[in-house]
Amino acid sequence: MNEKLLKPSFAMSQAVEQAYAVFKKYRAPSHMLDVCISCCMDDALEKEMRCLPLLQLTARHFYEYNTSAKSEVQPGNEIKYFLPRMFDLLSQGAELHHSTELYLDRLGRCEAGTFSVQERAVIDAFALVFFSEGLRRHHWQEQASNHFMGGNAFDILLMFHLGGIGLEPLLAHWLEAESTGATLHYANAGYWDFWKARELENAFADDRPVFRETMKSWLLDAHHRDLFAKKMLALDMSTIEQHSACGCGAGMGPKEILDSVFDLIAD
Repeated sequence: MNEKLLKPSFAMSQAVEQAYAVFKKYRAPSHMLDVCISCCMDDALEKEMRCLPLLQLTARHFYEYNTSAKSEVQPGNEIKYFLPRMFDLLSQGAELHHSTELYLDRLGRCEAGTFSVQERAVIDAFALVFFSEGLRRHHWQEQASNHFMGGNAFDILLMFHLGGIGLEPLLAHWLEAESTGATLHYANAGYWDFWKARELENAFADDRPVFRETMKSWLLDAHHRDLFAKKMLALDMSTIEQHSACGCGAGMGPKEILDSVFDLIAD
């Protein structure tokens, strides 16, 4: 597991504090968590999650909690109690599942109506701050922090979608974002996971037609393509590291990927 955590920005810290404030009325479950302690989660860790102070729970606790077998419908109050700490660790880039897309799967499995208007607003606000912070820098840029935990921007959007969080504000922000990082994320994610087949390529999205269609419509929209093409033309390539973007030896560095995506969206 990745033990090198990031220092959250002021905006991210504020979003996390809001989550703690809104969900503080919920208490730790007094009964066994919705996990499997036979083969998935260590029995001692399960007990610690119920008995330790919330702030003492670590990424390891949540990694085993999130990767354990679970009920199709999640217990709302259990999720609400743990959610602020999950957001806290997520804001620091902690590894909470072996697959980025499934970090918030438990959240998305709660019944409709589980969260109040205020609670839902806090969840949506955290998602927007997290996504906007991650878009600002891309790993092609010098000394860029990995806010997306090794995944690309599409993986993060799918993570939020699986968590039951609406994508519209996130996609609207991406469209308006003027940072170099936001444009690089668009090119990199699109090159590897969309433009070759003009269909989203992510196994976790195979049974998520709403997500697939939302992303396809957004990416194929002529205005959106024109906007990102102009942003790509305006990039200062001197700020982008010209290393190989993959380990296959095919020579596909940032410049080659940007050129390829530009040609595809201009087609």
